[in-house]
Amino acid sequence: MTQRSGPWRPPARPAEPGGAADQHAPAEPDEPAGPPPEEIHTAWALWLTAAAFGLVGMLVNAATASFSDLPAATRDAFRDAVANTGDLDVSVENMFSISLAVGAVVALLAAAVTVWLAYRLRAGKGWARTMLDIVAVFLIVDAVSVIIGVFGGVAVAGERGDVVSFLVIALQILAGLCAATAVWRQHTGEAMAFTTPGGGARAGK
Repeated sequence: MTQRSGPWRPPARPAEPGGAADQHAPAEPDEPAGPPPEEIHTAWALWLTAAAFGLVGMLVNAATASFSDLPAATRDAFRDAVANTGDLDVSVENMFSISLAVGAVVALLAAAVTVWLAYRLRAGKGWARTMLDIVAVFLIVDAVSVIIGVFGGVAVAGERGDVVSFLVIALQILAGLCAATAVWRQHTGEAMAFTTPGGGARAGK
């Protein structure tokens, strides 16, 4: 029977979670390494701007719009919708004011969600990029519909005046333009690599 030379040493203890060994562990594959690239940072800034434009435009519209500003066909459709609600003792004008208030609350929530998604995009989350693509569809469609309304003569100043109407229209169009540009920037090769699981390390090099 052979004997081992040298002093006896206790067996090594396994590394504990959170210890020094864990502190030097590589990042998870879905967590990008390094700061976001310029394309992602630009898209993030554009999304914040689009959310601000859309929210301010909706709030100004809700504060200044009146039922008489609507096109004749829209007013008739709104009256029919109110009439079909039953025996509710609510006038058409009051229902219109309620709908504007609800729209303002929805716009506030949508802006908050957009800002949150923009920060998730900057953190390298691919699902946030996909969700922002969906948000962009609504903003772009809204901007296009406003442009068609302006050139088609549907959008009129009404009782709130030309300056306020121009401000609301400009904010809606600017929100759509910012959203469209953000989608373009977040789908470049560098941005896609950063928001793809395992691609952040490549983007940071």
